Amino acid sequence: METKRLNLTIICKAVYNSSIDVPIDMTLEQAIAYADEHLDEVSLGPLKYIWGSDKLDEENCDFYEGV
Repeated sequence: METKRLNLTIICKAVYNSSIDVPIDMTLEQAIAYADEHLDEVSLGPLKYIWGSDKLDEENCDFYEGV
């Protein structure tokens, strides 16, 4: 059987624990809102893959055209 290679993009979920410094006078609710607005400042920790979360991103697949 002849075949050709299909390049796939697969999306999956992962979780990690991290922390961020917030102003000392914030309530927990305010601190959570602050963190949500500053996610780009949160350092990425070790990722834990969520089993079974894989989903094929059908809009980002194509055939391999290499040699």
